[in-house]
Amino acid sequence: MTDNDYISKMKKMYKVDPDVVDGMNWFLVLAGAAGTILCVLALSYWLIRFFGFLLSASRGAKSIKDTRFWRNMGVALLIIILIMTGSVFTLLSQFYDYMALWGWGS
Repeated sequence: MTDNDYISKMKKMYKVDPDVVDGMNWFLVLAGAAGTILCVLALSYWLIRFFGFLLSASRGAKSIKDTRFWRNMGVALLIIILIMTGSVFTLLSQFYDYMALWGWGS
């Protein structure tokens, strides 16, 4: 299946009413701005914690081999990246599609 086939099928399946989208434009702009600010704050907090840990490790206050720290920071970074790129919504959509196939949906 080529990209054009996929796009044409999507256009047939999902008809977007421009009036509804125009009416909700203010909400979408505010939600997008709030999401962007929250993602930037989360990434900033992650970077501060990361460099603070590296500073503490260089001074000898903490061990660089702290596996709990690295695991927590890795999971947190993965979640932040998934949210920032919008991949979390794709994963939720795929999960919903599988649940519908298995009979959990309407």
